[in-house]
Amino acid sequence: MTRENIHDWVTRIAGEAGDRTAVSTADRQVTYAELEAGSNRLANFLIASGMPRDARLGIVTDDVALAIEAVLAALKAGAIFVPLDPRTPERRLRALVTEVGIDWFVADARHAGLVENVAAGARVVDPSNVQMADSSRPAVDRQPDDPCYIYFTSGSTGQPKGILGRLKAIDHFVRWEIGSFSIGAGDRVSQLTTPSFDASLRDFFTPLAAGGTVCVPAPGTVLDAAQLASWLDDARINVMHCVPSVFRALLNEPLDGSRFAALRTILMAGEVIPTGDARRWFDIFGGRITLVNLYGPSETTMTKFFHVIAPADTERSRIPIGKPMPGCGALVVDEQGQPCPAGVVGEILIRTPYRSHGYFRRDDLTNAVFIQNPFNPDPNDLVYRTGDLGRQLKDGTFELIGRRDHQVKIRGERIELGAIEAVLRGHEAVKDAVVIDREDEGGSRYLCAYVVAGRDLAAGELRDFVSSEVSGAMIPSAFVVLEALPRLINGKVDRAALPAPDRDRPRADQIDEPRTPTEERLVALFAEVLSVSRVGVHESFFDLGGHSLLATQLVSRIRRAFDIALPVRALFDAPTVAGIARHVEAVLYTMRGTPAVTRAGVGELEI
Repeated sequence: MTRENIHDWVTRIAGEAGDRTAVSTADRQVTYAELEAGSNRLANFLIASGMPRDARLGIVTDDVALAIEAVLAALKAGAIFVPLDPRTPERRLRALVTEVGIDWFVADARHAGLVENVAAGARVVDPSNVQMADSSRPAVDRQPDDPCYIYFTSGSTGQPKGILGRLKAIDHFVRWEIGSFSIGAGDRVSQLTTPSFDASLRDFFTPLAAGGTVCVPAPGTVLDAAQLASWLDDARINVMHCVPSVFRALLNEPLDGSRFAALRTILMAGEVIPTGDARRWFDIFGGRITLVNLYGPSETTMTKFFHVIAPADTERSRIPIGKPMPGCGALVVDEQGQPCPAGVVGEILIRTPYRSHGYFRRDDLTNAVFIQNPFNPDPNDLVYRTGDLGRQLKDGTFELIGRRDHQVKIRGERIELGAIEAVLRGHEAVKDAVVIDREDEGGSRYLCAYVVAGRDLAAGELRDFVSSEVSGAMIPSAFVVLEALPRLINGKVDRAALPAPDRDRPRADQIDEPRTPTEERLVALFAEVLSVSRVGVHESFFDLGGHSLLATQLVSRIRRAFDIALPVRALFDAPTVAGIARHVEAVLYTMRGTPAVTRAGVGELEI
């Protein structure tokens, strides 16, 4: 490939094979020619409307095909694209918009009102209204070091930080992935990540730069492991990008070696891959499907380390993050900034010209983490302090050990624990709060919030309050109310002394016992997945520590136990044993045409 900017690759392919499918969603197919013309029209309309070069262009839509078109339009118009998730609570969305000063937006009609609420006076462009604009390529020159996007990471004070990316850094990763895994014309690549997360850049541009297809499943598929497994087969996915949590959910489905016939490679990033998960995968598929562990912070642009997982890795204590990809370097240093010998744990530093520009309008934060290379007198030679602890092994590979501070990754999303603590302290009854991450018995990380309150507080009230401010993985799975937070002699919170959430403890009202064989069977399944000994039929799955990944496991087990089709949405709509029992019995009645369950013994169904 000749040296091109990433959007130039798409233009070239559109000229060579415009009728090839660029984006495939549940309801439409978009060709390269259509994507090129649509993004050109949008770019030309924005320019003609007066959008200045380097303007921050907010993109608000849940239509992935439209998001890709808007990203390409921003690159062609010289703008900096800022993808925003319309599901984000309005208060936080307003904070993101204010933080980076977004005055221009691309939003579909259904989200125009949301944009007006969070960015009064901003110019909002609906792509469906630009059909008469010029469809030729805009004559806007972009240089490799130009800023081109902003993605957000949470800050320890609760204020968001915008990471300003550079154009050539996208090119670098995509070129590496295409070359390393022989991705080419016609390959079908999964798109499972929200466009507001920087991992979507690889989902978009790896297939588009190779002449392949970005494949987008129907909404909700990622939360339903059975549905996701079926989609991977039906959509003939060749390359899958995901977080290890999604990979683990797939493993909980009844799989055999005949599944995923088209799949060649799974690349995972954002979390630790438990060795047991890799071992189970190899037991089912052998070496037919390549597993790749990726690592790298958003500040250095997507990922910068890679490791092709081998069966022998499952005998290690942890799967390595591997070695830096070409164009990157790394070292491990101790607290004095000196190199650590092989096998000694220290902080991982990353050196690469393909890093981001740092935090938008926050030179203080940027200068704190992008520091001069301590082993080079050149002040322009910078390294990034990851805050991650790791070590380099004798064979040159790196292992990730954990975080140096209180920043964690939950289901692939990087979380500043202080951001959630700041939200909790905003509750009128909360005197103090601390949030930590824990590991459940399945190896998944989850957040647990501890609060000191001035009155009685139920977990549900706290969850509702946090959910009004943040979303997704930032919402703790467990809430514990304490009389006081344990503290060290220096006054700091003793995080190691925080008690594990007592998921066996009933709510204030008496636990309601199961009344039918269906409820008895479901109580056992709820307890098994939640790792508790008792579950009342009216207790919420989520109040007991359940989260979206455990939900997929529970629904999968219910499906197998009752031999029915049960959508994951049903658990979110009715998250109690009693609610799911009604759903199960209704489905069984519809299937069999007779009363679903009699009062047979536990585990017996008389149909």
